[in-house]
Parts: sequence; structure tokens; C-alpha cells
Amino acid sequence: MILFTLTATLRTPIIMRGPMTLDAMLMAVLERGDVSDLIQCVDGLYYASGAQLVDPLPAIRASFVASMRPERTPEWVDVILPNANKKTDIAIGAQRRREAGNVLSGYQALPARAVEWHATGDADSVLEALREVPFIGKRRAAGYGEVITWSVEAGDLDGLVGYQGEPLRPVPVERWVDGGDWPRVEAAWKPPYWSIKNRAECVVNFGAI
Repeated sequence: MILFTLTATLRTPIIMRGPMTLDAMLMAVLERGDVSDLIQCVDGLYYASGAQLVDPLPAIRASFVASMRPERTPEWVDVILPNANKKTDIAIGAQRRREAGNVLSGYQALPARAVEWHATGDADSVLEALREVPFIGKRRAAGYGEVITWSVEAGDLDGLVGYQGEPLRPVPVERWVDGGDWPRVEAAWKPPYWSIKNRAECVVNFGAI
């Protein structure tokens, strides 16, 4: 396994929530919970950084409306009076639709020339696994995070520690040996990242992730 940098050149701004580590992205694409054949992993900690923006521009706001309930639904029968004209139907007024209908969600969309990751692993196999992935990040169906090209090259960073000695991904405090006065937050540091059992006090660098 070698040190490498993976780059996704972008056509559209990307929306990210959290560090978006390379190992987590590979797990999602390959639909499996173990990618230690592609990325070096020591006691559950993958040597793979979070996504880093290349030549970023100021963030822009992206808003989406999600309809959480249909206009008419029998679930409201106990709280809404029957329609005067159709006693067998339930009519939800504008106020009810505002309270429990459409929901407005806001995101920060991040314009950048590219996104890159640093890692230790099998660079060629990682590129092969991702080369046909057309979108990354959140709200892909809306066109955000469109990738023009994927590329990989030899790197200098192992995926854990940056050029300034900063953490490139959440690392448990007891496993961080590189010093520095980095923020400490509770975060998921190993897969499955959704499991509360895999959360711990970690050092992070909000500028890097």
C-alpha cells in the first residue's frame, strides 16, 4: 500500500455533511462495510482523510422543499373536521400543510474546482472503484457534486495527519500522538459511522473537514 491523493474534479458545487471520509465513500459505492483491502486500516481506524476542497469559493445557499404529507390523508381524521361537501374525505387546510406538510431544508453548497482525499492504500484499485461515479455528496439528484473526472497520484500524507500536523479526519484522542491544540468533539471515527457505539471523543480540524 502507498500514500496517494485522489482528486475529483467538479462541474457543480458540492454539498457535504460531516467529514465525508474516503473509506466511507468507498463503502457506500461498493455497498460493503469493509474496504481494508483498498485502504489501510489499523484497529478500525482507516488511513483515509475527509474530503478537502481545492480552490474553494464562498459558499452559496441551496434550499429544497420536501412534502412530508399529502394534501389529503386519513391519518388526520381525529384532528381535522370532515369536509363539508365530502363527508367521506378529509381536507387539510393551508395552515395544516404549513405545520405538518411541506418542509424547507437549507444547505450550504460549496463551489470548488475539485475535491481531494489523502490516504494510504491501493491507489489504482480505489480509482477503478470510483472512476464511473458521476456525483458525490448530498443532493446528488438535484445536480450537486457532479464529477467531471477522477484522478490519482502519489501523495505525501497518510490520510490521518496533514502538513501542519493537523488531523485530516476524526481520530480518537487516545490514539492521536501528533500533539497540537486541536478541538475535541464527540464523533464517529470508525464504521459503521451511524452506530452510536463507534462514537468517541476525537481530535478534529474543522478547517480540514
